[in-house]
Amino acid sequence: MADTFTLKVLGNGQLPNAINDLYAVPASTSTIIKTITLVNTNSVAEFINLYILPNGGTARRIIPKDCELRAQYSLIFDDELTLETLDKIQGDSTNASKVDFTINGVEKS
Repeated sequence: MADTFTLKVLGNGQLPNAINDLYAVPASTSTIIKTITLVNTNSVAEFINLYILPNGGTARRIIPKDCELRAQYSLIFDDELTLETLDKIQGDSTNASKVDFTINGVEKS
């Protein structure tokens, strides 16, 4: 059976104020993250963090610690990331529900 590649929005929502999962690779799937877009909807700066967490591994930062995202600004992370089954993208912000995110990429199953 041939592999299936699906280009899609992998996740969208708002960053929490404590580290939490933004996207988890489904079983029997691998993923290429193409972009992560963050938009600060708050009237003050937010300090954001993004991590990659390999299945059974240790979370590692993919942007600098407490990266300042000014009020009404956006950040587009467009370094491609490859993830295997059960790997995760995690994130957090100073205040919950103030930074919108979308994660776009390709899933291979």
